[in-house]
Amino acid sequence: MKWLLPLAAATGTAFAFDRKAVNQISTNPSQVSAFRTASNFTGIYAPVAGLGAAWIAGTITHNDHLRETGLLAGEALADAGLFTEMLKYATNRVRPGATALPNESGEFWPEHFSYPAGDSFPSGHTTLAFAFAHVVADEYPRWEVKVAVYGLAAATAVERLGGREHFPSDVLVGSAAGYLIGGYVYNHHSASAKRRIMVNPLVGGGTVGGSLVFSFSRPDGP
Repeated sequence: MKWLLPLAAATGTAFAFDRKAVNQISTNPSQVSAFRTASNFTGIYAPVAGLGAAWIAGTITHNDHLRETGLLAGEALADAGLFTEMLKYATNRVRPGATALPNESGEFWPEHFSYPAGDSFPSGHTTLAFAFAHVVADEYPRWEVKVAVYGLAAATAVERLGGREHFPSDVLVGSAAGYLIGGYVYNHHSASAKRRIMVNPLVGGGTVGGSLVFSFSRPDGP
């Protein structure tokens, strides 16, 4: 957990420059709309389609490894979605304006606003994208796979900023949270797969019994 302090420092720095950074982003309506549309594709549609395709293809071809990837990616997305929704409602941060920054933009629990006033923190799209990327990259640890999935996740973070949907601190925390959630899902499954117990019946010689077989190694994927 040695990276927690650097992450906290980076987040604190991002908070300090959030409004200044967003002020540098274009308010051109067509550009803002294009970034938002792209972020929906890379942050939601692509991961959901990817996990669905992996599960279906793995089931049809009897490829347990591919099917497992789809299942774990789905679990990671569900966990990431639940986490971000809870944190959004807990922090109640106002989003940046689409064309300009209102005075309350970026505030947590702003005064004179009914609850909920905002759901900017953290970026849900970015959290989902990085959770999906971590699972897929761990299941298929080839460099080209990592470049593809983490590239899409990083693009999502940039697109949420370009679409003026979030502040830098929102996407920074979303990226870290998604990465951690994806890693937790994969590692938890790996640890569970290493501990298997099999019960084998023993019948013979006029006696009936059984044996317990403990397995502490994960079966190799195809």
